[in-house]
Amino acid sequence: MPEPTAANGAGRRIQAVDTSCEILEALRDLDGAGISELADELDWSKATIHGHLATLADNEFVVKRGDIYEISLRFVDIGEYAKSQVDIHDIAVKEVDRLAEETGEVAQFMVKEHGRGVYLHKASGENAIQTASYTGNRKDLHCTALGKAILSQLSEAEVDEVIERHGLPARTDRTVTTREELFENLAEIRERGVAFDDEEILQGLRCIAAPIEHPKGDLHGAISISGPTNRFKGERFHEELPEIVQGAANVIEVNATQV
Repeated sequence: MPEPTAANGAGRRIQAVDTSCEILEALRDLDGAGISELADELDWSKATIHGHLATLADNEFVVKRGDIYEISLRFVDIGEYAKSQVDIHDIAVKEVDRLAEETGEVAQFMVKEHGRGVYLHKASGENAIQTASYTGNRKDLHCTALGKAILSQLSEAEVDEVIERHGLPARTDRTVTTREELFENLAEIRERGVAFDDEEILQGLRCIAAPIEHPKGDLHGAISISGPTNRFKGERFHEELPEIVQGAANVIEVNATQV
């Protein structure tokens, strides 16, 4: 990766801001790091790294513990504010919690932003398995039931824009990786009203999601339940659970009209 240079005005991008953003992402991915480790990871000089970290620390976006820099809790404040701007957030949270309790599985709520899916809430029932997703986690839309449910709400041109921006990378040998297959999948989702993830993002995990139609049409979201393949099979996977998820999505849609 080349050393950061001054912004040249192309596209009105500010190179220094890009650099700080990449440092913050590296700190997250590395679970905290020192200047030398960051310099090696990003292939930038220690002086560049140090200058950006000092500025971020002065603005309380990172904290230093010994020689290690970490993301600060200031992002919790910013994240909570961002969630509060999603007008159906509180309504969706109640339904996700109820869905997890009713099914005993993992229930989640996702919205689309910048062509990716963002998990805004997750709840675990008494039989839930551990999954890698967490609030704020961002995922490609084509490889999850939630993401495909969201894509089913978009126009062909909007889906193509997502594909052009993020591609269709394989997560498992079951992931949809071609435009043709994805559009066939989306047509089925629109017809049935639910989306399925059959080990497409993680082997051994299945998921069922239903799109949430926002009354104003300016938010694309979905709600889901996930579980292991040994429990998500047969009539429960194809009939019983889809009906429950669709019911939860419908409750959110109805309540959203009152927001």
